[in-house]
Amino acid sequence: MNNVYALVEHFYENNIDAEPILAQDFLEKYLRKHAWHGADDRALQRIWAVVRMLITYIEQMHLYSFASLTVYDYQEILYRLAQSETNFDLTEADVKECFDIMEDFYACYHKEYEDGDELVYLQDARASVYEDGKFLMPPRRSQDEFYSSLNHQENVTEEDVDKLNALLDDLLHRVGVYFHGKQFLRDMNRALLLYSGPDYAPIPAEDNLTPEQEMYWLSFWDYFLFDYHMIESDEMPLRYYFQHEKARLTISEQDIIRDLLGAKFTVFYVESIREDFVTCRNLFTDECIDLPDPDWIYPDAEHMIFFGHLHARGVMMLNYVTSLPASDKLRRRMKDIILRQLEFFRCQKPGATLDDFFQRDAVAVRHTLNIMANFAQLNVVPLRKAPKPLPVNLDIRRSFQDEERVLREVSLRIGFSAFSVQLICKLFEDYMSVADPAPYPEEMPAIITACLLCYGTINGLDFEDIPELYDLFGADHDAIQHHIETLRQRLGCTRFDPRYLTEEGTVSSLYLS
Repeated sequence: MNNVYALVEHFYENNIDAEPILAQDFLEKYLRKHAWHGADDRALQRIWAVVRMLITYIEQMHLYSFASLTVYDYQEILYRLAQSETNFDLTEADVKECFDIMEDFYACYHKEYEDGDELVYLQDARASVYEDGKFLMPPRRSQDEFYSSLNHQENVTEEDVDKLNALLDDLLHRVGVYFHGKQFLRDMNRALLLYSGPDYAPIPAEDNLTPEQEMYWLSFWDYFLFDYHMIESDEMPLRYYFQHEKARLTISEQDIIRDLLGAKFTVFYVESIREDFVTCRNLFTDECIDLPDPDWIYPDAEHMIFFGHLHARGVMMLNYVTSLPASDKLRRRMKDIILRQLEFFRCQKPGATLDDFFQRDAVAVRHTLNIMANFAQLNVVPLRKAPKPLPVNLDIRRSFQDEERVLREVSLRIGFSAFSVQLICKLFEDYMSVADPAPYPEEMPAIITACLLCYGTINGLDFEDIPELYDLFGADHDAIQHHIETLRQRLGCTRFDPRYLTEEGTVSSLYLS
């Protein structure tokens, strides 16, 4: 019985529950389409092996349809295929081929039937077998693995909710202890300054807190773990923790962090409150969001704005959410202001999306919303037109790579973040691309010093008042001042120039511009 159609016929004859999951007629039509396009019987049997495993898994797990499959289900299906098929291994090539077959199948399935979420979850599964761009199959889960088993429970018991909360609390406590280590002191201090803004005052340690202080720390940790960028690596702290501590985590703890890493910074408002869930609306996309557990909602919720990290899929849906008073009119104004901030952000990253902006500058969005809600200040973004960025000049970069290497090393030694160093080097490259006449080699110490000092001034730092910085590269002070003035003139640099603004400068600009 080698013919693929005979195999299909035999399968359906012996599995009466398969037809409701996928009609045999549709499957045979799908296989014939591939045959007409040149697929031989071996290729057809490869397709059939994957589709058969999907059907069999759904049947055995008492699920309803392909849309019921989660990331963890797809991972288990891969493991089962490796066990049952002699020509399928858990290699990158075979796993990719399997996902490609599923994706093609779902695309055809949606042409015949109503669109569903199958492709969305399949893409999540495809992404789950890669870490930092490298193929890595997640460990196989047992059938009674607690966290992943919650995906298929229609009604999670109170006991399971308590167990999940305890698991999450313990995990986040360990994450907090980890980042309170001495090696992260600079990052913690910088994050607290960025989060609190220019009026920062030390907050008591995280024990014996007033309710207001406790809310501060909950909101801070939501920012720090998901939005902060670490000084040396520019990584998000929660991702850094996962990469360095994964070997010490249980499978359920790994799954929780993977779900948390899928969270997106979201600004939303409440449309209606029901007994079991809250209907919300994304301020920027108008997407409808149904959030569980209305207990977190305030009495005057429909006259507020909320922001925090939401998970579109997975068990975890909601982290700590910050609320601010905001009328309909103010919400519209907030949206306009943040979209204007996006336009300025595109001076650094042309074509950037709102998600790109949130990933880099969510701290600025937090401050903007807080200022507009609490201080009656509606114009927190300059009304001037955003300057046009200069394109990357690879010839300049190649010609001055030694100078840039020195600039990077010194900037990191001074304490600038990895992202700031990128912007400092871009300022240097831009100046070199407009310098006329071309500078002599002996001018480089003065030029590099001028770029460093100008970058500080752009970001609201008083570097020019620190004499030691003038002597970093042994340059003549008059020559440095000449290049500072020329740089500002040629590039049109101003204080808080968005082309070279880092997180610190962006936050300062909201309060000082």
